[in-house]
Amino acid sequence: MSDRPPGKERSIFERKDEHLTFAARPEATHRLGSGIERYRIRHRALPGRDLADVDLTTMFLGHSLRAPLLVSSMTGGTANARTVNERLARAATEAGLAMALGSGRAALADEGVVNTFRVEPRPPLLLANLGAVQLRRGLTPADAERLVDLLGTDGLILHLNAIQEAIQPGGDTLFGGLGELIAAVVERLKPRPVIAKEVGFGLSPEDVRILLEAGVAAIDVAGAGGTNWANVEGMRDARAGQVAAAFADWGWPTEVSIRAARAVAPPSVPLIASGGIRDGVDSAIALALGATVVGLARPMLLAALDDRATEVAGVLVEQLQIATWAAGVARPSDLTEAHVWEPASRQP
Repeated sequence: MSDRPPGKERSIFERKDEHLTFAARPEATHRLGSGIERYRIRHRALPGRDLADVDLTTMFLGHSLRAPLLVSSMTGGTANARTVNERLARAATEAGLAMALGSGRAALADEGVVNTFRVEPRPPLLLANLGAVQLRRGLTPADAERLVDLLGTDGLILHLNAIQEAIQPGGDTLFGGLGELIAAVVERLKPRPVIAKEVGFGLSPEDVRILLEAGVAAIDVAGAGGTNWANVEGMRDARAGQVAAAFADWGWPTEVSIRAARAVAPPSVPLIASGGIRDGVDSAIALALGATVVGLARPMLLAALDDRATEVAGVLVEQLQIATWAAGVARPSDLTEAHVWEPASRQP
């Protein structure tokens, strides 16, 4: 399945717990913001309807969500990860949100850890996850299909983490020709959806075009502004930390990446906005800038570690409903750039 040297796969499990620990630290985040913080919702004192009349229900990849929110990919493969995933699954299910699991390569390497990914209760949309670079390391479209079947998910995310892999000691940097390999996974998994996502450095218009040509069902821009995986890898290893220091503000801010992707992608291709989204108001702004669904990782990870994930998910939904209402629209899909403004421009 892989040409890694003996013993390398066993390090996956230790690394998963380290990622959980370090990703929760404040210094794991980007030095600069996501760009979302530049904007405000254009407040309406007369929203035009009752708050209860605002409908957050969203169809996404053929599944009905109670709000256009996704609990983004985080973890799996260890006992600690199982606890986090169980708490996140409960939160996503009760709030009616989508959920993406962490990278499932550990489950392919050792089916004994599948139970750390299999979650109950089951959210209305559940997605497996693999690093796209593993398609250059021996994983095949059949392996991707096996993961989806093993975990009982509705589809698959292929994540793109070039900077993280380059900084991680022993990381995989064989990113040539991935567009064609992603297309092969898309073909193998049909009709189940394949989503492509960055991990926190954003996507350029050229990237988006390649992914569209590969036939992905949706794109997660995962821009800079939230967790910086160069920083995370730098905290795990002193030498890597020296390299990572130059990448503290690397990448396309989330706001820029949303706009760039929406300018290229047709309306029929959903966009997920993630990367530094902190709350329901940030989510409303991201939707207004062109996103279809908003992904949140760090706020939900911190909540899960404190066993408050269900409470925090409910608050996020309530915040989004109020922000949508106070913008003067009936549903999040009605939010457009006309509903946001930049205080720096002094022209609301």
